[in-house]
Amino acid sequence: MPEGAFSISYKNGMRAILVDVPNEQKSRRYFGFPTDVPFYLKDAWSYCSPPTDEEDEQVASFMKTREWPGERFEAVCKINVDNDVVLRGLITSVPKL
Repeated sequence: MPEGAFSISYKNGMRAILVDVPNEQKSRRYFGFPTDVPFYLKDAWSYCSPPTDEEDEQVASFMKTREWPGERFEAVCKINVDNDVVLRGLITSVPKL
């Protein structure tokens, strides 16, 4: 695992290694929103990082549909498969109350 990274595994099968994202698990809850992937990738670990400038517009439209108080977008998760990049999902967080 890269230095400073942390992992989260979800009941929905999504497994995430968050890179360049502050680990705030003590004060925030992290939610994974998986995308549809082939069956053989459902349990694969994905690498998740803040969005690129290109991805930022797509993420903004996703977040506009949600509008949960205190929710913040954290990362885009991807799996590299034989030089192809597969979008695995998105991760958001909300404050723990």
